[in-house]
Amino acid sequence: MKMKLMMFVFLAGASVALCSCRKEWVPVPESSVVNQGTGTQTPEESETWTEINGNVSMTETKVVEQGENTFMKGYWPDGKLIPVKKDNSWQLFWGESTDVLTVASTPFPEDHISDLTQENTVWGKEFDRTEGFNDGGSWFISVFPLDEPGKYVGFFHAESHWDESGIAHKSIGVVYSDDYGATWHDPKPIITDKNPKPDEPDWTGLGDGCVIWDEANSRYICYYQGRVSSGANALCMASSSDRTGASGTWKKWDGTDFTVPAYDSSTGLGGENIPVSGLAGVPGANPSVMWNDFLGQWVMVYASWTKRIYMSFSDDAIAWSTPQAIVGDADNPAGYPNLISEEGDLKGGETVRMYWANNQNTIGIRDLAYAKIRFRK
Repeated sequence: MKMKLMMFVFLAGASVALCSCRKEWVPVPESSVVNQGTGTQTPEESETWTEINGNVSMTETKVVEQGENTFMKGYWPDGKLIPVKKDNSWQLFWGESTDVLTVASTPFPEDHISDLTQENTVWGKEFDRTEGFNDGGSWFISVFPLDEPGKYVGFFHAESHWDESGIAHKSIGVVYSDDYGATWHDPKPIITDKNPKPDEPDWTGLGDGCVIWDEANSRYICYYQGRVSSGANALCMASSSDRTGASGTWKKWDGTDFTVPAYDSSTGLGGENIPVSGLAGVPGANPSVMWNDFLGQWVMVYASWTKRIYMSFSDDAIAWSTPQAIVGDADNPAGYPNLISEEGDLKGGETVRMYWANNQNTIGIRDLAYAKIRFRK
């Protein structure tokens, strides 16, 4: 989610679904058509699989074509791609400084791309901006339906800028919808850095994250990148047991538990950022995290500062395995990974898909690439 000139879930071991809201929904702005999905039509037996390591194989990379009318063409993904099931259709929230909502019959981005237009923007840079907080844009990093029909909670990466260069002071916020994500209101900070926005432009603050719901412990966990005491920008985490994820209910990880204040409304600051120990050896950002029923584990993918995407596994969403590189290098940069299955980005099985920013150039243009991933026990 760093600006373009610079270079994600819910469910634990038990099977639990998000609120099933039955009220008929019409997108606002109205989408011209619900695309007929093509995302599940390629038989797996026709794919060529390449073994990445003993537990993971991938198919060849494919690119989702973007038309001339594609909003922000060439800048996808720029963070999270967030599918939300709504009755018999899938909503897809495209995280950008101005966020877009599309509707199709599958959760897969290639089946939504034709409706990725400026007319379908729902929130972000031009909505509810607050100077010093999200005046530079608001990128959705996770969206969850709440208990009442139509009510959603959205978590977002916020940027405050100094000028047109795109250099940002970053934080993480929460915002709410009463109409299935068509409009949003009351954005507030929830996780902030221990240092305020400096007077001179510099890449500061924290963000570039995703949020899951840890059902086993009835809590949200936000994985984000922040500067730690060593000076590295590493993956850290914070948690809230409040179902609405309200500001003031979040605590950062202290290395053992969630005890460090994440945001003080009187100062605008949070406490120290402590790295997730299992991931500290490969610093990075923009994680996507999914519960995998086939493995009985959480799976995380994230982008390292070496322009590679790494994968890690966890039994409890707290202790993570040593990350393994799966795609990308300095000559073929890869970033902003997103795990999506036929069940969305919250849950997957033996085979899932990963979407990512492929071959991003010096001015930020990248391909929206994807491949299938197959796990082995």
